[in-house]
Amino acid sequence: MTEIIFENTTIGYNPSRPLVIDVNLKLGPGIHLLLGPNGAGKTALLKTIAGLIKPLAGRVIVDGFEPYKESRRRVARVIGITWQEPYYGFVEATVRDEINLILKQLKIQGNTTILGKLVPPELMDRDPFSLSGGEAKRVSLASVLIADQPVWLLDEPFDNLDLNGVRAVVDLVKEAKKTGKTLLLAVHNPFYIEVASSDTILLIDPGRRAIDVYPPGEVDDTILEKHGVLPRSLVCR
Repeated sequence: MTEIIFENTTIGYNPSRPLVIDVNLKLGPGIHLLLGPNGAGKTALLKTIAGLIKPLAGRVIVDGFEPYKESRRRVARVIGITWQEPYYGFVEATVRDEINLILKQLKIQGNTTILGKLVPPELMDRDPFSLSGGEAKRVSLASVLIADQPVWLLDEPFDNLDLNGVRAVVDLVKEAKKTGKTLLLAVHNPFYIEVASSDTILLIDPGRRAIDVYPPGEVDDTILEKHGVLPRSLVCR
């Protein structure tokens, strides 16, 4: 069982302007949705878990180690982090090469079932930068998650996707939960609380610079508005 543990963790890019202060939290296997307004610290929190930025105070422990102190190869075997901007990580000439890059780096075979769920075969020989936003999103997700890590950190995984793309990602997330993965999805739209069948909701309160944790059934429009998130009554009109 792979857990994400925050111990008195303060998160942000600037010590004089922390985004989230003194987090004490344990996330085990299951689907956890992270909600908060733009600039509240969702992406910074994911990057801190993945060891891409150092905690301003305290520490983050994943699978018994502190990602910031470890090699990128070790971290990438345990944690898959995907980007909100789908073109951000593309470096190869074809989708096929892009997908194979992480497998070569980690010297693993990967899970081709994940690839099949996300990327249609006809895209494999395309230039990643020639893809539409939705196609690029699928490839961006697959190029990380094919490594089948026990922890997935997904930053706005539904952005740019059409209905079929959303269904593909939702199905993938639900299947990943069944295998015992720990999944943290950063989203801005509360619509995905039900769509993703989340187990817990993490709401960033920018005013208090804190994280509040709720069961999905307890998150109503009043709580969403309190945390600066658009209520369902507006989103779902």
